[in-house]
Amino acid sequence: MMLSLVQTSQNRRQELIRFINSLNNQIGIDFSLIQLIFIDQGNNKIVFNQLNPQIKFVYLQHKPCSLSVARNYGLQYIKGKYVAFPDDDCWYEPDTLKKVLEAFSEGHIGVIAKGTDEKGILTNDFPLERQYITLYNHCGAISYTMFFKYIPSLKFDENIGIGSPFKLSSGEETDYLMQVIYKNGANVIFDPSIIVHHPNFNSCNFKDNFVKQYEYARGWGYILKKHHYPFSVKCKSFIRPLCGILFGVLTFNFARIKHSSYLLIGRIEGYNFKAENNGKNKYNSSSL
Repeated sequence: MMLSLVQTSQNRRQELIRFINSLNNQIGIDFSLIQLIFIDQGNNKIVFNQLNPQIKFVYLQHKPCSLSVARNYGLQYIKGKYVAFPDDDCWYEPDTLKKVLEAFSEGHIGVIAKGTDEKGILTNDFPLERQYITLYNHCGAISYTMFFKYIPSLKFDENIGIGSPFKLSSGEETDYLMQVIYKNGANVIFDPSIIVHHPNFNSCNFKDNFVKQYEYARGWGYILKKHHYPFSVKCKSFIRPLCGILFGVLTFNFARIKHSSYLLIGRIEGYNFKAENNGKNKYNSSSL
């Protein structure tokens, strides 16, 4: 029951060393049933000299590209029955993969872990209890917390994700997760006892957090439209930042005004983005 990990990075050697150490320190697993596929967009090969030699390692060099493009490149080399997409700056608890594989042995086609930072603070709005996700309730799933049964026909939408040429810098994991549900049903379990760590508030891929929030908002707007989210969710997504702007005006909170404005403008732009006009939407909703 092999698990393939698809990972990419440009220049985060120290973070990669931390991930490799956490992978080497996994307990209760057969390392020969772990495959690590690394798409190197920089010069990071040397750090993998520390990788447990039992792990099946595939090293791929690629010119700088978006996260979705890199992952799609790596997907061509999958050997495992299951797949996951660890970020270069995430790391595992010693029992993370053991618990994931145990959940798969129960018959689930997907497992969502809980994300926390180095202080144990949640990295998203994760529930307290173990439960199944639904099409529109993903229990806070983020790419580094997601583990799935591998479906060869599924690819990442290259319009979205970090490095998107259209500044649609989020939503690729949501899109992939929803494709899994379309294909195999909602037999995906969220288990808060499974932990994956990731730093909070990391804006190093962006000029600042305002730019990050704007581009993430564009990605979310794109996903709202592509996957036909319920009207109530769409309303909430646009009304909340509008209320934030109004509250900021009333309280003379200019940082709040700026933040909410970036969210609102980004979501509107992402929602109205015309994928069919750019000629690069290889994996649009018509293929689902």
